[in-house]
Amino acid sequence: MRFIHISDSHLGKTSDFNYRGFNSYRHLEQVIEAINRLPFAVDFVLHSGDVTEHGSLEEYTLARKLMERLRFPVKYAVGNHDNSALLQNALLGIESPSGRYDHTFVADGVQVVVLDTSNGFVPNGALTERQLADLRARCTPEGAPLIIVLHHPPLPLDTPWLSEDWASFDSRSMLLDESEAFRATIAPARERLRGVFFGHVHRAFQVQRDGILYCSAPSTVVQFAAYPEQRDPKPAPDEPPAFALVTLNDSQLTIRQYTLPRPEQA
Repeated sequence: MRFIHISDSHLGKTSDFNYRGFNSYRHLEQVIEAINRLPFAVDFVLHSGDVTEHGSLEEYTLARKLMERLRFPVKYAVGNHDNSALLQNALLGIESPSGRYDHTFVADGVQVVVLDTSNGFVPNGALTERQLADLRARCTPEGAPLIIVLHHPPLPLDTPWLSEDWASFDSRSMLLDESEAFRATIAPARERLRGVFFGHVHRAFQVQRDGILYCSAPSTVVQFAAYPEQRDPKPAPDEPPAFALVTLNDSQLTIRQYTLPRPEQA
């Protein structure tokens, strides 16, 4: 089974919107073109959240027209810059959106569980007791191979601004609030859990903890610096837009990153 992992596209209301000094529409457009040119098929494209910058109807209308160009099905997680109801309705065409957009699907025998960890327009994420209970029921030792997807990182990373309060603001952790409860909940499925995939951090991380692999995707528009001891978020404009290819087979999981030149420089 193969899928493409993208994240944090931050589209605006119009195709000329600039995010952190870069045209997010044109960057995502270029990523889509690159995915469509791949000389092989994938089962789906995973977007792990922050499809838009402000979560507006106009932004999702624009996103839908652009994302429909992909030749593969797209699965979405909800980010902190997204509006869950509008993402479901305007982007996906769901007439009666649920309060939180949790969903599951099966791809080539692998069960994929996508959790909505949105918590308003703040950096930290949240899961409800109901979500944790539902996840606990799915994370049994026996069953099909499993992947879990969410927007917020569910474990500390080696950069203070990603895992602790920012130096310039109070209470601005990027983490999932219930990260410890989340990790305890998924632990029984360790032997069949192929990976936990997330976005939000604008950088590709691969971390192994307690026998479970955690992976984030790079942003399609701009990466953020993430050095040890760094206390504040800072864009890394020299680092290009990118996406990840994830391949699973019976014996291993492989992740490779594809970078692209910025459209303005192409």
